[in-house]
Amino acid sequence: MYMKWRGDIMSNNAMDKSEILFFNKLKKYNMNRYNLREKVANGDIVRIMHGVYANPDKDINEFWLLGQRYKNGIFSHNTALYFHNMTDRTPLHYDMTFPSNNRVKNESLKVHYIKKELHQLGLTKLKLNDDLEIQVYNIERTICDIIRDRNKIDPQIFNNAMKEYLKRKDKNLKRLYEYARKFKIDKILEKYMEVLL
Repeated sequence: MYMKWRGDIMSNNAMDKSEILFFNKLKKYNMNRYNLREKVANGDIVRIMHGVYANPDKDINEFWLLGQRYKNGIFSHNTALYFHNMTDRTPLHYDMTFPSNNRVKNESLKVHYIKKELHQLGLTKLKLNDDLEIQVYNIERTICDIIRDRNKIDPQIFNNAMKEYLKRKDKNLKRLYEYARKFKIDKILEKYMEVLL
């Protein structure tokens, strides 16, 4: 789940070896564009993507990197289940949801689209082990997403996720039903709840 970026050890003591450098914060390190190009050419720092640099020995979390690349994307579906410990399967592709007016192509992503007014419903931030944050849907939104796409999701993953949700102490059934009404799946949700309860 991590990418390793190789190169020589960074010589700039001003930048913490665990830190990621954003181009728009160069002043913090008393650097300008010329210094930055020189450090990249010397292998002191590595360009990860447009405007993002790091120490060559820094492990770059792929989830965080995708979140930086696709600012409008929110981790969802199977990937959100994984983050919320509602599945034991590591996702083969990363699920991200975008507003329907966006178009995204990336082989490592399974892209989902939703109306703009529903895109941020249930959005939360998740802190990764290295203190970097990503955008992910909360558990209630995730349950709504898998119900909406139930015919495209492995039945075992679906059933386990529903059972795991009902076992959770932090579940919020009121919020779940509120979201389900907004997605117009409240009747379908009720059927599943009747079976599971």
